[in-house]
Amino acid sequence: MYLDRRLWAFTRGVRLRIAGATLAGLLAVLAGTARLALLGWVLGRVLTGDTLAELVGPIGAVAALIALRGLLEYGRTMAAHHTAARVQRRLRGRLYEQITALGPAHFAQTRTGDVVLSVVEGVQQLEVYFGQYLPQLFVSALTPFLLFAVVLAIDPPLAWVFLLAAIATFLLPALWHRWDSRHSFARSKAYSAYGAEFLDAVQGLRTLAAFGQSHSRARLLEERGRALFQATMWLLSTNTLARGISDVCIALGAAGALAIGTYRVQAAQMELTALVVVLMLGVEIFRPLRELRVVLHQGMLGLSAAQGILQLLALKPSVTDGRADAPGDPGRPRTDNAVGGLGGGAAPLPPDQKESSTANRGSLDPSLALENVTFRYPGGRSAALEHLTLEVAAGERVGVVGASGAGKST
Repeated sequence: MYLDRRLWAFTRGVRLRIAGATLAGLLAVLAGTARLALLGWVLGRVLTGDTLAELVGPIGAVAALIALRGLLEYGRTMAAHHTAARVQRRLRGRLYEQITALGPAHFAQTRTGDVVLSVVEGVQQLEVYFGQYLPQLFVSALTPFLLFAVVLAIDPPLAWVFLLAAIATFLLPALWHRWDSRHSFARSKAYSAYGAEFLDAVQGLRTLAAFGQSHSRARLLEERGRALFQATMWLLSTNTLARGISDVCIALGAAGALAIGTYRVQAAQMELTALVVVLMLGVEIFRPLRELRVVLHQGMLGLSAAQGILQLLALKPSVTDGRADAPGDPGRPRTDNAVGGLGGGAAPLPPDQKESSTANRGSLDPSLALENVTFRYPGGRSAALEHLTLEVAAGERVGVVGASGAGKST
């Protein structure tokens, strides 16, 4: 299964909501089980000759159970999506703090395209992971054992047939995906490479045109796109094969239960009504596994997309502030002792300079002043700045406004 302890850490504070969504899913399974069991009993009574008038009450109960199951499924879906939204909001906050802590010293030496894809596309993929995959995984893992206890009270041999088929349906596709997970990571890598190249090309379109590199960059994007296409098609084909494994296990389980049940009815070891009820319950046993089969691929994509996010969160800032109230870790003293600005924290002042700094703190407040400054660009017809005098005091905020070409950027 696609579980990661580092991703599970992001669910702190919403785990009760995940448990509630799982409980709602299990209650929906029980409601569906009761519905199918009652419906199977009704069909059995019809086969034995009961009239429709005698079955009005049970048919009304089946309709009520259908409505109850629909409400439980709606509640589970809404709770799962709200939980995913909360986890996403917390994750985006962590990423913002991390990017702020890394600062320009890191992003001046790396490609921003990978970071943008992780922050936007990666977090979006995790919505499906937390909102649909995790709750469905827990429901699918618990449902076979829950219904095994129900079927065991009706006919033990058929209960064991359904349980073994359900376990195989649950485990075999997951083992296949785990063995083939390298293709998922290869597709995620190809997607990141294509997205980063495309974003860089769009951002630097004017520069590429100025230096005549538009065609070479187009060829590079074509190669990246072809690699992404091949990786995506291979991933889809393996995912289709995993679905085939699930369908085969479900079909074998249903066929085996039908064959054994028919033999037991002919041998007078089981009543026909009981066989119909058990076969109806088999539909509910495999239903969560079919739903898991749909989102299993999404769970694999979410875990692949999370690798970029986890790598970004694991980075250490190349330049850190030595103050105790440094942003990114409020209220926690810094212990960096690296000298300069490339190995960690700012270098501490020698004792004599520290005393001088304390004595002259008032004169060392940061400020910015320009006095009668004139600046002209080489070849410019007029000065960009002329006789500019400006002073910005410590703690003051100044906004520079003006028409295009007035000299704001200068």
